[in-house]
Amino acid sequence: MTDVDWPRRAGLSAALDEAAIVAITDRAGRILYCNDKFEAVSGYTREELIGQTHRLVNSGVHTRGYFRDLYRTIARGQVWRGTIQNRTKSGEPYWVDTTIVPNLGADGRPETYTAIRFEVSDHVRALKALELAEADARQAAEVRDRFFANVSHEVRTPLNAVLGLASALAHTTLTPRQAEMLNLITGAGDSLRRVLDDMLDLSKMQAGQFSLSPAPFDLRRDIEAVVEIRRAVAEDKGLTLDLAFTPDAQGEVIGDGVRITQIVSNLVSNAVKFTTEGGVCVHVDLLPEGEQERLVIEVRDTGIGFDAEAAQRLFRPFVQADDAISRQFGGTGLGLSICKSLTELMGGTIAAESVPGEGSLFRVTLPIRRAASALAPAPDKTDPPSAPDAEQGARVRILVVEDHPANQMVVRRLLEPLGFEIVVADNGLEGVLRFQEQRFDLVLMDMQMPVMDGLDAMRRIRDDEARLGAARTPIVMLTANTTEAHHLKAVQAGADHLVSKPVTLKILLQGMEQGAAAAAEWANASMSSAA
Repeated sequence: MTDVDWPRRAGLSAALDEAAIVAITDRAGRILYCNDKFEAVSGYTREELIGQTHRLVNSGVHTRGYFRDLYRTIARGQVWRGTIQNRTKSGEPYWVDTTIVPNLGADGRPETYTAIRFEVSDHVRALKALELAEADARQAAEVRDRFFANVSHEVRTPLNAVLGLASALAHTTLTPRQAEMLNLITGAGDSLRRVLDDMLDLSKMQAGQFSLSPAPFDLRRDIEAVVEIRRAVAEDKGLTLDLAFTPDAQGEVIGDGVRITQIVSNLVSNAVKFTTEGGVCVHVDLLPEGEQERLVIEVRDTGIGFDAEAAQRLFRPFVQADDAISRQFGGTGLGLSICKSLTELMGGTIAAESVPGEGSLFRVTLPIRRAASALAPAPDKTDPPSAPDAEQGARVRILVVEDHPANQMVVRRLLEPLGFEIVVADNGLEGVLRFQEQRFDLVLMDMQMPVMDGLDAMRRIRDDEARLGAARTPIVMLTANTTEAHHLKAVQAGADHLVSKPVTLKILLQGMEQGAAAAAEWANASMSSAA
């Protein structure tokens, strides 16, 4: 049979024979026919190809199983499709999308096979390059996240001593000069803590590991609280700081209150920072929008402002309006980027308007729902949790499992003046032994410790409680590890609540109260399920 007869017999059109790499083989896989394109791509002449099997061009990267499945498919008279890597006569690899069609004989069995191939080498190489780039990007992101987490842990541990002891000093008698210096220490430490929090938030967002926690919260009370924190800084600069709510913007709503107030805090902090005279005004409104409502928060200042070009890059990470601003005012340039990411995660928008030298307006719009209890008066929770008095505190025994002497001192200096009895263990194993020997009302547990870490120590404590049928002792993990993975591990190991270092007296008491409440809720749930 001539070369012209083979494609005609196989039903190939002249156009397909010209466009594709075509070969026709017998039952044994020997090449009976190949077209010009097969010669051109493979580098072999027709004389070198005819009578050979496809092993001549096989690159050897595919497994025996791969070809076994191919041969079984076409032997049953079925069409096979797939991508095959071949090699040229000079040894260069090339990829072809292949369709093999059995040509049935009079007995209904395949007599010959037509292989139609289209070279896709450029496409495959592009995909492989993309896979490598994605793998490199993932590895770089993992390195970045580990770096951020390690930096956070290593800085939070000494920072806990700075802010914790500063908080303890604030509850002692100080001269005006000492109080002024203490305020500077506290302010500097709090600024460093916010930088760490921003770095970790950005890392989580970029890794797609950030999650929101919608819950009822008091809109007016919570926003007032974060604005009030900035008032002292504004007044020190001679600025006014005004906060206004429309009549509708009050009561309980459902949303991630922590993140909404974080946005407000960042915007107000920026406004105060970049304003040298005049003031800052925060306006909050709640507008109807279908079944939901729309929360509109505006922060207006009379500061330095920025031009349209700066506005284009303002919400990018590590960016400020220009380098001169960064040198003059400091900061990491993360605040607005995090505001934008948080706003978009909540399904909202953020926009900015500004005139250089006249000030700026930032507007955040978020979808939100009123809580069922919105019409009822919200309980006043502005004060920190009440601490036991000396007589009551003497009966409250707390086991502090912490290897760092400075952090041990922080807890002692914060809680002992309130009447709490503090027992310290230097590592997890020592903590377990003390827990087995004595009765404690609450445990404050570090995570990373020598001999035995906090996770294993909590598991041992929970196992002992289960074995003895003892009541659940509240365990609050007091740790510098702040990633979601660490939090999940802590909860799975038996923690009732987590408090991230650094701590102040208010933060520590709130954490202890929440841990005790969570332990009681767990105990009630266990009793209900048992009943």
